[in-house]
Amino acid sequence: MKRISNKMTVNIAGALVAVFCLIGINELAYVRSVDAMDELSTTELTRSSLQRLLQDVLDAETGQRGYLLSDDPRYLEPYNAAIADIGHTQDILRELFVDKPAQIPTLGTLTRTVQQKLTEMDLSLRMKREGKEDAWKFVLTTDVGKEQMD
Repeated sequence: MKRISNKMTVNIAGALVAVFCLIGINELAYVRSVDAMDELSTTELTRSSLQRLLQDVLDAETGQRGYLLSDDPRYLEPYNAAIADIGHTQDILRELFVDKPAQIPTLGTLTRTVQQKLTEMDLSLRMKREGKEDAWKFVLTTDVGKEQMD
């Protein structure tokens, strides 16, 4: 009888060890799953922010060109809205890249390229407002913006 009791104790102890091991493995898998989901969420936010930045630059350029060609101030509405959004989107990207020091130079290059494009667009708009037709047309035909965006 005592022998059966000892075997039962060993079996119960073994079962408890197995249960605790399974619980530990399950918890570890859960933590890894949560980490993977967080990383996936961050990656998606980064992707959508980059897409938003591209769309904003395109919207700004479309509005700028529409205004330059038509002299209709309504075309400046998408330009102005896009310019306002670009700063916000760049702030989001900076926050996302804080923990990725290897990517910060790439973000810096992107930020400088966008700023150069915005400066070029602003310059052509100022020249248009000042009546310098040949000057804004020259800026538009230099292909500087195209080279930057390619």
